[in-house]
Amino acid sequence: MNKGDGKYEARDGQIVKKLTGEPIPEDEPIFILRARDRLAATTITHYLTLAVQDRCTPYHLGGIVEALKAFVAFGVRNPDQMKQPGITLGL
Repeated sequence: MNKGDGKYEARDGQIVKKLTGEPIPEDEPIFILRARDRLAATTITHYLTLAVQDRCTPYHLGGIVEALKAFVAFGVRNPDQMKQPGITLGL
């Protein structure tokens, strides 16, 4: 099962916060990175740097680190699946 960052999950056609069950509102944009995106790990690394600079909580930083580890591990295990973002033109 795809665990994402561990804080959110798909439930009944919505993305919800696991701890509270609170759905992300329909009008709130979200941005999803896939592990096969060859720019994703670098993007997460940059986000981690910004989160550290912003003094985010250890809880949040830990989630970022775990996501980064998972993305890097995926790339190492699946080099043939790594893609330039957008190369499939949405197909």
